[in-house]
Amino acid sequence: MPARKKKERPPPLCHFSPPAMHLPSRLLAALSLAALVSSRAAEPEPRALEYYLPVAASNYDPAVPTPQQALGFQVGEWHLHHHELVDYLGKVAAQSDRVTLTEYARSHGRRPLVYLAITAPENHARLEDIRKARIARVESPEKDADISGAPIVVWMGYGVHGNEPSASNASVLLAYHLAAARDAQTADFLKKAVVLLEPCLNPDGFERFADWTNSHRGRHPSARRADREHQEGWPSGRSNYYWFDLNRDWLPAVHPESQGRLRLFHDWQPNIVTDYHEMGNVNRSYFFQPGIAKMVHPLTPKQNQALTEKMAQEHAKALDAIGSLYYTGESYDDYYIGKGSTYPDVNGSVGVLFEQASSRGYHQDTEHGRLDFPFTIRNQITTSLSTLRSAHALRAEFLAYQQGFYRDALKEAAASKTQAFIFSAPGDSARLEAFQTLLARHQIQSHRPAQDVKAGDRTFAAADSLVVPARQRQFRLITAMFETRTKFESNIFYDVSAWHLPSAFGLLHAGLESVPAPAATPLVKAAGALTGVEKAYAYVFSWEPRHAPRALWRLIEAKARCWAATRAFSTPDADGKKTLWPHGSIVVPVAVQDRLSSEELRQLMETIAKEDTLEVRALGTGYHGGVPDLGSPTFQPLENNGVLLVTGAGAGSITAGEIWHHFDQVWQTPLTMAEGGQLTTTLLNSFSTVILASTPFTSLPVGARSALQSWVSRGGCLIAIGSSAGSLAAQDWCKIELAKAAVDTPPKDKPTQETLPYEDAAERRTGRELNGVIVEARYDRTHPLAWGFGPRPLIQLMRDGATFLKPASSSYLNPLQYTAAPLVSGSASKENLEAMKAATPVQVKVVDSGRVILLTDNPVFRGHWLGTEKLLANAIFFGPHVSTTGGDEDEH
Repeated sequence: MPARKKKERPPPLCHFSPPAMHLPSRLLAALSLAALVSSRAAEPEPRALEYYLPVAASNYDPAVPTPQQALGFQVGEWHLHHHELVDYLGKVAAQSDRVTLTEYARSHGRRPLVYLAITAPENHARLEDIRKARIARVESPEKDADISGAPIVVWMGYGVHGNEPSASNASVLLAYHLAAARDAQTADFLKKAVVLLEPCLNPDGFERFADWTNSHRGRHPSARRADREHQEGWPSGRSNYYWFDLNRDWLPAVHPESQGRLRLFHDWQPNIVTDYHEMGNVNRSYFFQPGIAKMVHPLTPKQNQALTEKMAQEHAKALDAIGSLYYTGESYDDYYIGKGSTYPDVNGSVGVLFEQASSRGYHQDTEHGRLDFPFTIRNQITTSLSTLRSAHALRAEFLAYQQGFYRDALKEAAASKTQAFIFSAPGDSARLEAFQTLLARHQIQSHRPAQDVKAGDRTFAAADSLVVPARQRQFRLITAMFETRTKFESNIFYDVSAWHLPSAFGLLHAGLESVPAPAATPLVKAAGALTGVEKAYAYVFSWEPRHAPRALWRLIEAKARCWAATRAFSTPDADGKKTLWPHGSIVVPVAVQDRLSSEELRQLMETIAKEDTLEVRALGTGYHGGVPDLGSPTFQPLENNGVLLVTGAGAGSITAGEIWHHFDQVWQTPLTMAEGGQLTTTLLNSFSTVILASTPFTSLPVGARSALQSWVSRGGCLIAIGSSAGSLAAQDWCKIELAKAAVDTPPKDKPTQETLPYEDAAERRTGRELNGVIVEARYDRTHPLAWGFGPRPLIQLMRDGATFLKPASSSYLNPLQYTAAPLVSGSASKENLEAMKAATPVQVKVVDSGRVILLTDNPVFRGHWLGTEKLLANAIFFGPHVSTTGGDEDEH
């Protein structure tokens, strides 16, 4: 018999120093000198391919280049740049008849997002037929289709967070292995499977991090945490181009990366979706799902978790074989359906999360010894291969599960009392169109009703409404999107506990017991027009439509003189009726313009009507037989010399990015961004508005703080969002009072006989936090900060923090107030809800000639909270004019 090959021992996870020995002093001195000479850290040696892959058993095809042959260095030796990754995968696809490479989207930074379709050559010849057959089974799950010979589809997704690089760096190894391995097991697997390999879900963040770590690593890299290589600059590579977290964007689908990903997902309806990440804590080990058992979304079928558990056993076996530490069932929930590992669970797939402790550079010293980049990559490729082995072994179970998922969903829809949902955005078709577009991205059918619909005491006008039938295969996703929950088995949430989309879009909504007939044109299409007289005295448009702020920015950039109506007014129509223009309507007189001719102004108004989808009226006179006329002092002149957003170290990059994105993509107007150290009196004097976005005021340099205070006092408008609002409470010049929530632990000065389990401390602490809950507030429609909200009696805000503001003494400075029962959806303690009732989410502080506007709840949360985005525009344009006396009276 041939000799058994000795099994290679995995490298140790921990490195221990040997005990000291008692040696003669001369010998000890000599040894110490030798040690000093040889103690210079050696350059890291690249790992052989065998470190990562089962080379001996795979019999790789030499025609397919290895990563080292193509790149000039081994995987793990340096951090791959995005272009290197894409170039290498292109070479693999060119040399293997198992692989095709397709670009499916472009990032904001113009980088390609690609995927590899990997399967047996004979499957490639009929790949489109395979895809269409899958979609047919999903769309008609009630038909008993034969799935015995159908391939399983496995989606391997890597690196949605750019500074978690072991994921995407491992993807090239998986691509090479599947393209080049000639062993019987791989060949058999590829005959029965299609692998969709997404190597990098966040190209812009990935490139930002690779550039950082490669630029700050020496030939002899330091393993100390404090080293610059490990202290990534602001903003980190975790986020995308606009600093958004793309792993929270599966549901809102704001960005091109996510929109392309959704198209690909629904084109293929994969059976398994993997989501590879890293943990920032270097002292952790390796996590894979299942996660926290009691924090799985209730709409996730139990069989989903059973299949996840079966896969987990294979992952454990693989990691045991190489001696890697790991854990499951802790730390991570499976609740928010907008994440990469959870969205598949309400779409007939099984999503699985993997988390590797990050070296955040080449290597770092940890509690487990020295953690290096190659080791993190090896863990990721190991569980990638164990995922594919599980898919191979459980193919029939996964295929049957998916078909049953949609069959059961249709049965649940048929049994539901609610057979349709209706939504409306009166006077704002752009918001309703955006909502329908999002539904379509999730393969949810909707239509405009043919006639008005009565629901309870509300009538939904056909022209302003949208209907979503319940009886469709996406019923479970629809339920997850539209339902509200306030009771939970546990209060530990890794992310938000609520995401009710009708609240996010600020829509009126109701459930229906029957489905209204569709209109001849089912799609909502926002459109505007310039109407009225040919020779205009003035132009007017309402502030209620979504894109009215974008129109106002156009006018300001064109140096047009504009006014805002502080009172509602009416103008006569050609048919003798009158149009009522609500508070905040924008008036643009013709004769007072000194930068635009009347023809140039008309052309600009035509552009606004068309591109901003607004109804613009050309008025022939300023007299309307009622109060106020257009020359009334109740019309407020508007101007803005520019907005500055404070960024850099100390600033909240996610919130700052959301504001930048809103300016750049929604309003399509420039935003100046500067770091705190740049804030001087000279710079600030050139701006009308400064925004602090989750930036503690005390994180700014002393000189910047002083300059900001003086600038506000002289007439500047400072907008503080999120934690920035609370941080100003410590500043005497602001005179802001905070209301703090009570805690559910015994007061320190009162002894208690109750013994609280020590191990439950984290859960009790988490229960006192407010992480992503939807709350309701009433508002004064006549207040400048509440203009444009339309006929909605209440608005819903996304609260993502526990900063509570005590109302100001003047009610005119508190335009919004939480309702008596503010919780709409999500997990909030009784103590926090009580504190909220006595707090205000929006407050204005008058500081000499200036204003400080406090918004504790982010009005543009994750780029899709359209229902409150007008708060940001109002703070910028109208906030400087808010007074303690209210109304339009002059202050003396």
